[in-house]
Amino acid sequence: MPTDQAPLEIVRPQNLDAPPQPPEAQHPANNPGQPVPDEEAQRIQKAKMQRFDEAVRARTTVRVTTASSQGPAPDDASAPRTRDEMVQRMAALQQQIAAQRSGDPNTAYQARLAQIRAATGLGAQTPAAELGADAAAQPLQTASSGRNRMEQFDHGSQDDRWKLDSRPQAPRTAFELRAGFVVPATLISGINSDLPGQILAQVAQDVYDTPTGKHLLIPQGARLVGAYSSDVAYGQARVLVAWQRIVFPDGKALDIGAMPGADSAGYTGFNDQVNNHYVRLFASAFLMSGVTAGITYSQRQNQAGSVYGAPNASSVLSEALGQQLGKVTAQLIAKNLGIAPTLEIRPGYRFNVVVTKDLAFARPYRAFDY
Repeated sequence: MPTDQAPLEIVRPQNLDAPPQPPEAQHPANNPGQPVPDEEAQRIQKAKMQRFDEAVRARTTVRVTTASSQGPAPDDASAPRTRDEMVQRMAALQQQIAAQRSGDPNTAYQARLAQIRAATGLGAQTPAAELGADAAAQPLQTASSGRNRMEQFDHGSQDDRWKLDSRPQAPRTAFELRAGFVVPATLISGINSDLPGQILAQVAQDVYDTPTGKHLLIPQGARLVGAYSSDVAYGQARVLVAWQRIVFPDGKALDIGAMPGADSAGYTGFNDQVNNHYVRLFASAFLMSGVTAGITYSQRQNQAGSVYGAPNASSVLSEALGQQLGKVTAQLIAKNLGIAPTLEIRPGYRFNVVVTKDLAFARPYRAFDY
């Protein structure tokens, strides 16, 4: 198919790494084989080089801030301009630091310890070990304005008097009767406080262990051996009893020291009948008044017989005898006035033996297991 258009000719540069040439230089009519120099481009390049040389030789006015400088540059847009702005920024930084320290217990402890030292005036002389963690956790001083001012002093270096060092103790064995429990019993022999003596009683019901309450330790019918006190003061109405031994029905025995006896209401001692000896006291008072009246009458008779003359031997003898008999009788009657009351506890009296020490058994009670 015939056409009038000339074929398209593509001009390729000889050196691909060279910069592109001006359009006039690329035209095939103007560049038969050598590049044509561009005077305008050379003039612009010389002007740029001249300005660069002037800039290098000129003195610089730019302020260089080194990394070790503490404050921001004066022309920094983020630097605080006024004092209030600086105070606000410092408060914000302190809040950030406090928020970061709240998550670290050690940091919070050190901060609280520093506050305690500042409040008590101890400063850096008192180490943290002397104050302790309890002192750091509690406020040491509380003050208010005016008269109402309360202060608490630092006791961190001393032992805590409210701390109890004892720890719960597990039972030594499952067959144990702890202190504080009671053994119900009934009195077999009576008690009279005129003289001290031994008494007998009998366990009224079975006694089981403290931890579980399933193991029989003291059976019903076991005997109790004890003693009572005869030291009774005037006005006393209770007699003191101490139980010393338990004798089991199969012949085994257990020494329990001196455990006190108490009535069914828990009061120490036994209270049943009280003999205050009122008849004896009032009889002694009437007898003393009769003796005193007789002595006074005999003395008057002797004085009347000796008015008209010198006293004879019989009057003097009767006067001395009346005085001495009166004194002896008065002393005897006065002893009866100071007599102590007699306390009587009848057999069958129901009471409890208070366990004051832990009773540990090797095994539950079984008859004749020895």
